[in-house]
Amino acid sequence: MSYAIDTHCHLSFIPKADRKGVVERALKANVKKMITVACNLEEIGLNLPIADEYDFIYTTAGVHPTECGEQIDKDLEKVFHYAKNEPKVVAIGEIGLDYYHDKFPHDLQMAYMAGQLNIAKELGLPAILHSRAGKFAGENATVFPDMADVLKRAGCSKAVMHCFSGSQSEADLFLEMGLMLSFTGIITYDRNEELRKIINKMPLERIMIETDAPFLPPKKHKGKKNEPAFVTEVAKTIAEVKEMKVGEVLEFTTENAERFFGI
Repeated sequence: MSYAIDTHCHLSFIPKADRKGVVERALKANVKKMITVACNLEEIGLNLPIADEYDFIYTTAGVHPTECGEQIDKDLEKVFHYAKNEPKVVAIGEIGLDYYHDKFPHDLQMAYMAGQLNIAKELGLPAILHSRAGKFAGENATVFPDMADVLKRAGCSKAVMHCFSGSQSEADLFLEMGLMLSFTGIITYDRNEELRKIINKMPLERIMIETDAPFLPPKKHKGKKNEPAFVTEVAKTIAEVKEMKVGEVLEFTTENAERFFGI
């Protein structure tokens, strides 16, 4: 029987008292593996005990573009240390560029991203990329050229564009560069027909699924906090778009995730 993997959630954002229930509901929903993603150095330390508690939960090491600091060398050194020495760290992320919150100068964000891509390359780990310039899908055009430039200069192709929300031309560009694209519950919303069209044209071999829980609940669970259990709603929408069985979509996306992250 096919099972799902939530390749991107934030279990450290869920209160400890609620976490066990969240994990149990995920398992009941046939979500057999989860990656709880860090956005800063403190969150790496919060996620590691969660990953160590469950043999089917993995984590990451990285500094998000809204979490940049004044000591980039020290921060990168710590990311490297965690990624090299903690066996449950399976990726560098989430890293990238954020021109929506725009908390830090773009050149600093790019320096953090490039430095962490170099760590990923050195350690043979994939990178999880965050890219945002607008509130809604299709509003990120200003950030994608800079993303592509940093990726090209770093010579990095083992990366996934998390929560992809770009245009067809942007999807084509990142696919040509060898990246994976990962989709969240936003593809279930009526307003995101363009994203569904992109998915329809994409090969399943390049798609992964995620929740970004506790954020971005799918349409069916609007108004609730998102959970890894709901990642199956993403798979169902992809199946509808591609006129396939959900099990077939899960077989592809799970195999993609296991190969990409080595889990």
